[in-house]
Amino acid sequence: MIDTFAFYFPQFYSTVENSEWWGEGFTDWDLVRDARPQFPMHNQPRLPTNGYVNQSNPSVIASQAELARDYSLTGFNFYHYWFNGKPYLDIPIKNLLGQPSVNIKFMMTWANESWTRQWIGKPNEFLIKQNYYSNDFEIVSHYDYLSRFFQDDRYYKINNKPVLNIYRPELIPSLHSVLSKFDDLAKKDGFDGLYFIACRSYDISNADSVYKHFDAIMNFNPRYAINFYLNKSKFPKLEKIARSLPESIQSTISRFRKNNSSIKRFDYNGFISSLMHSESFVLNKPVYHSVFPDWDNTASYGERATLFDNVSVENYREALSLAIGKLSNSHQPLLFINAWNEWSESAYLEPDDKRKNAFLEVTQSVLSTNRSRR
Repeated sequence: MIDTFAFYFPQFYSTVENSEWWGEGFTDWDLVRDARPQFPMHNQPRLPTNGYVNQSNPSVIASQAELARDYSLTGFNFYHYWFNGKPYLDIPIKNLLGQPSVNIKFMMTWANESWTRQWIGKPNEFLIKQNYYSNDFEIVSHYDYLSRFFQDDRYYKINNKPVLNIYRPELIPSLHSVLSKFDDLAKKDGFDGLYFIACRSYDISNADSVYKHFDAIMNFNPRYAINFYLNKSKFPKLEKIARSLPESIQSTISRFRKNNSSIKRFDYNGFISSLMHSESFVLNKPVYHSVFPDWDNTASYGERATLFDNVSVENYREALSLAIGKLSNSHQPLLFINAWNEWSESAYLEPDDKRKNAFLEVTQSVLSTNRSRR
């Protein structure tokens, strides 16, 4: 059986910070509701069959977990946010932790980018800047927060190692020492360390020195497919260097990119082609592929959106099958789907008013077909 995890986006309940930055009571549902078509036959706005749920309600994660399990998903991969010694947007995962009877596996991806006003074309205007650690105590504090989740029996582990994905590892100063410290602390907790997976979105100049510290790599799609195959830079060497620079410099560069001012349309068939050509190993480490059913971030970016044409149930089926086909006996039986509920990016398995449960049904069908795979 393929262990299948859908990314879980936790920004569908109001917080003090979002109210301050974006308006009283803001959640991502505001973006989803306010989305408008940008061209004829554009499928916007998206309407969730199950309504605009409030993730602060513990019953929401329970019902979402039940639906996911009904369609053969193993679990959720929660985005984890940590700034200046404090977690953000962690109510959904804490609601899961507080309900041991909810039968679903889970893991976490540390989404370690700073938060900016990029939605409104101001990527260099920071809301919260990711400052990382100034001493070992701060690393220990971060691990101690994560430890309560790692110790839950439902947390996904490989060889007694809790799996921790890191979204932009290349941005972390002293990466090796941070991961080593986390690993040592996990061993003190009775684990055999942590199983680190590096998310790969960009081609970076220091890839060897970054990825050598990880157990595996995940091609984070659609960003990976766009940056490596569908929209290659005209200046690849400079792009590699730029993506390895501090985040504040990258944000400033992003502000002046000419292609940030209009809709960018890609073809889902191009994504399928990228899967066909993607490696199964990098630096002798297994590569796992994330698959998305749809992608259209008009709700967030409006006339500057990025979207995919030729999205269909059958194309999604082919992408799932290709990603699974890339798994060898040297891989764990592991698959990532982007996402369960990223509604403002139109990347979701949850049912909507037009496709109903179609993407869930296809997911279950493909997983059932590959049930005997290790």
